[in-house]
Amino acid sequence: MPGISQPQKKFLVTLFSTILLIYGKVNFTNLSRYSSLSEKTYRRHFLKHFNFPQFNQYFLKQALNPEQKIIAVIDCSLVKFRFYWQIKS
Repeated sequence: MPGISQPQKKFLVTLFSTILLIYGKVNFTNLSRYSSLSEKTYRRHFLKHFNFPQFNQYFLKQALNPEQKIIAVIDCSLVKFRFYWQIKS
């Protein structure tokens, strides 16, 4: 994707590959445990702005054929729903 520096590309590759390896919660401590980067490096990179919608759109355009119909599906059974009822007196 244009506009991403080489260190940022390296970080994103490490980040996404490490997320696939982690069992359990994905947090800075576990990311640093399963990769060569430190927890401080993850925190620094996450403080910087990154345009994830543009990133996702760029790679979807690269991977998908625009001549075919595309549908998106979300499996809501994996989402924990919590309903909070407030009774006003």
